[in-house]
Amino acid sequence: MLKELSQKLDQIVEQAPGLLTVAIEHLETGEQYLNQADEVMYAASVIKVPIMVSVFDEVHKGRLRLDERIAVQAEDMVTGSGSIQYLSPGLELPIVDLVTLMIIESDNTATNVLMDRIGLDTIQSSMKDWGLSATQLHNKLQIIPAHPNPQRNVITAREMTTYLAKMARGQLVSYQACRKMIGIMKWQIFNDGIPSLIPATDELIGAVPKWEFAHKTGWVTGIAHDVGILYLQGHSFVVSACAKDFTDKASIHKSMGQLGRALYDEVYGS
Repeated sequence: MLKELSQKLDQIVEQAPGLLTVAIEHLETGEQYLNQADEVMYAASVIKVPIMVSVFDEVHKGRLRLDERIAVQAEDMVTGSGSIQYLSPGLELPIVDLVTLMIIESDNTATNVLMDRIGLDTIQSSMKDWGLSATQLHNKLQIIPAHPNPQRNVITAREMTTYLAKMARGQLVSYQACRKMIGIMKWQIFNDGIPSLIPATDELIGAVPKWEFAHKTGWVTGIAHDVGILYLQGHSFVVSACAKDFTDKASIHKSMGQLGRALYDEVYGS
């Protein structure tokens, strides 16, 4: 399927503003499409996916409970994405809610609180255990690093696709953990990338939707990523689109949307 689509996908990548790197895997066959997929990119908020996995890893090992409540203090609150920064200091939230906010609205405060709770070393160890090597986490979000030349949080499209393919197959942490993590990712509120050009459908109550996308986005100036699992009836694709060196965010999101639409049309017909 991806072999027949590769020319169209190549054209989308070539016409994208800046550098768009792509890694797609058709989960039913293992067939892949790769385009500059090993280019190392600043991770932005996509790094929150392995942080989520690390949390579930700690829960699976009995060192953490999803219902454990953490008080978010004023000194924990940081700017950027997320709503916690606007709430009253001292608010207690269960870990599962912090994970949910970290993923669906990319809350930076929730991310840092979780990193403090489980520890950077633990997260780095989990990332290594589950096959990430080029992908690196070194810093909290929206915090000025103490070191004058800090290492950056980085990802590649290939590694994110491989990682999410394991999640889709129930091979990260545990089958039940993967089901829960994918469920959270389906609640993503930022949908102006890969799913943006896929037709919306008004489904009947109880009907099986024509498509679902469990994903995580990330963006800073000149950087935009969208990585996730696209479920189409009878076909599932892990898609990682990671971009840099562009000036118009809307244009790069359109290119990502064209990738999602190409996969949709291949399954359902244009």
